[in-house]
Amino acid sequence: MPYFGCRLTILTREAAPAPQRGKRCSLKFKVDELRARIAGGVPHVVAITGGEEFLRREAEREILAAVHGGAPPPEDSSRAGARAPTPDDLRSLYDELRTPSLFGGARSIVVENAAAYLAVDLDGWAEFLKTSWRGATLLLRLETIDLRTRVAKALDANGWIIQADKPFHRPPPWKPGAPPWENDLNRWIVARARAEGLAIDPPAAHFLQCRAGTSLGDLANVLERLRTVLGERGQVTRDAIEAHTPDGEDATLFELVDLFFLQDRRKLLEVTASLLARGAAGDGNARIFDPAALLLQFIGATLSRVRQLRTVHAVLASGGGEEEILRAAGIARPFLPRLRQMAQATPPHILDSIVAELRRTDADFKRGRVPHAGELLERLAIAGRLSRTRLTRASDRAGRPAGTPARAPGRAASSARELP
Repeated sequence: MPYFGCRLTILTREAAPAPQRGKRCSLKFKVDELRARIAGGVPHVVAITGGEEFLRREAEREILAAVHGGAPPPEDSSRAGARAPTPDDLRSLYDELRTPSLFGGARSIVVENAAAYLAVDLDGWAEFLKTSWRGATLLLRLETIDLRTRVAKALDANGWIIQADKPFHRPPPWKPGAPPWENDLNRWIVARARAEGLAIDPPAAHFLQCRAGTSLGDLANVLERLRTVLGERGQVTRDAIEAHTPDGEDATLFELVDLFFLQDRRKLLEVTASLLARGAAGDGNARIFDPAALLLQFIGATLSRVRQLRTVHAVLASGGGEEEILRAAGIARPFLPRLRQMAQATPPHILDSIVAELRRTDADFKRGRVPHAGELLERLAIAGRLSRTRLTRASDRAGRPAGTPARAPGRAASSARELP
């Protein structure tokens, strides 16, 4: 069975092992338990949700293979949802689900636009799902489902809800010092390679991620190609990855903003060049290629981060600690270590220079002073870093932050106090 991903879980009560007396049975199951679940029998209704289309497609393929004992035959499988459904379409679907196969085999119906079908009659669906029809297995494909609704509860009680979400491709924010390969996507690559009969260690898997991007489909294709080249039981090395993948890393605007405040100039320029050349990874499978959109989104995200960091410095100046920062900045505790690094790298006077640089860049773009938005984005990455360097040097020479009055004798710079 193909390895789907570490973010694929199953919510189900049917066919679950009976919980021990006095213990609550968890309704969440990891993907490596899916084979055992299928071996115990597929329920008559399965909902496949989540934002990762590659994982949803593979989950559907595996479940249909279990229902039909192989590839689904055309005469016993059908699909619905090509257009907006009507109440008549819903009644026809119910009738088809109750109709057994003319040839005595298993039948399946896949509803592509399941959210629209559910919206036609939510209460009717909740009642229908409680019945045990014997005609066909129903697969509902939808991006999200509210687990608090009657429909979701009926699915939970009578079938499976499979959640296929894309694995995270960065280390968790509460581990700022973790190696770059300490993330869910990297573990997915290692497991997928193992399923292909290949061996790959975490650093090499991260190198593959940097070369091929974060698309699961692209990564699966590269691993399949490497299996053809290296053969089964082959060891995937950096040389093999370089020979069979394009150059470049799949970067995001959020990574660019983090690097901007952490003052990692070399990495900042690399990521900026990558974004302009390959686009930014956006929500879902969408990508942002327009330099103007990249520039404006970067300016907006950077200003939002400035407001957070100013809040951090204000809390510290008033003698507050971690709890006060979490409440005032409106962030979760796992993100505090990363924010701590940025606050220590950008004291208040440097934040002022960043805002001034962002305003100049925004004005230059809107007045057409620079013909290409990409050039402005590159200039912002360089000029922001250089202006901070100049201000820091001026501060060192004067013994105080550049552009600020001298402090009264004995008065400490509370905003420079380190985070607890």
